[in-house]
Amino acid sequence: MAVRRKPNQLRRIVGAALLLFVAILIAWPAIEFLVRSSAPTRPSEAMDRLERLSTLRDWMMNVFGYGWFFAVGAVIGSYLNVVVWRLPRGKSVVDKPSACPFCCTKIRALDNVPVLGWINLEGKCRACRLPISSRYPLVEAAMGMIFVALLIAELLSGGSNLPGGELTSGRGFAGVVFEARWPIIRLYAYHAAFFCWLLPWALIAWDRQRIPKSTVLVAAIVGIGAPLIWPGLHPIAALAIDASPQVTELVTMLVGTAVGLMIGMAVRQLEACEEDDLSRGWGMPTMLAFMGLFLGWQAVVTIAAVILPLYGAAVFAMSERGKFVRRGLFELLMTAATLVYICWWGFWAGLAWLPGSTFSPVGLAVVAPLLLLGFALLAVAKRPQGADWRRFQNHDPVSPPRCEPVEFIT
Repeated sequence: MAVRRKPNQLRRIVGAALLLFVAILIAWPAIEFLVRSSAPTRPSEAMDRLERLSTLRDWMMNVFGYGWFFAVGAVIGSYLNVVVWRLPRGKSVVDKPSACPFCCTKIRALDNVPVLGWINLEGKCRACRLPISSRYPLVEAAMGMIFVALLIAELLSGGSNLPGGELTSGRGFAGVVFEARWPIIRLYAYHAAFFCWLLPWALIAWDRQRIPKSTVLVAAIVGIGAPLIWPGLHPIAALAIDASPQVTELVTMLVGTAVGLMIGMAVRQLEACEEDDLSRGWGMPTMLAFMGLFLGWQAVVTIAAVILPLYGAAVFAMSERGKFVRRGLFELLMTAATLVYICWWGFWAGLAWLPGSTFSPVGLAVVAPLLLLGFALLAVAKRPQGADWRRFQNHDPVSPPRCEPVEFIT
């Protein structure tokens, strides 16, 4: 007996949304013309009607804008799922289409729609009905939310979250995006690009894999090249020097990278319980070094001072019970803390007891003991010995492959 297929709800939802958008796009000028032409003769009533019309137009613009930026972030997150799985295992990210890891059936284009495709399939392959890991839509949604969070906190506010205050006087989509206020648009793109490497590196660490060198190289080219071409991407300089903008940017990047690398190396050395742990790569130092490269040494010191004691306490508490904290937790916490830091950058940098634009020894007097506390907790933690980390190197924690070639739904 043939199985009756369920109607494709995703196609209906996407089609209805597109039709509604096109209808509004076509009909809105006519609606606005009719409202203006039929306005009452009394000036107060006419002004009130026009204000309501303007409010409705701004609301529609915001809904479309938020949806657009979320969709762009989710699409990038879908691609990053491929990067996280394939690159650490030496596979190409472009030569093969996505397929089910169990039956190797190629994924339809509509089923590959970020987040909605997984929901429409109810988390199962259309062909074999075996489960698809929920990590895929979670990563896509997380990347979309990162883009939207940076959009609200940084881009649409004109940079009011930054330590130096607003970069532009415009606000909202009309005042920033449509008028092309490039200083804040470039800064938003710079930070959004940073998370396109930070989040995948954290997930690769969670999977107990090495960070691919190709991703490090591309991140270095963008992280160094963009500030030299467009100075001003670092709101806080590393040192108060009288030099050209390019030299100031270069010094800020070098100091931030060095500070992040030193903190990452210390954490890597203290956290490793076997020689094999030290030989597994430079994931944590790389992430902290690039945090200093993109955001400056003040950001990496502040974030590390907050995350390290919490992480060290978790490692120490778990070690006392004969257990261990899974690798990658520190990297994921650091990614979340970085987003919070950027969204309220001006607040953190304005605190006298944290390194910021008005740096003083008081800042180091607070963050230095916190860093030392985190290092001490990692040093005294009794991690379980004899764990064979090599058995995780070729293991996929998302969904084990059952066929060849192995490819995952994006």
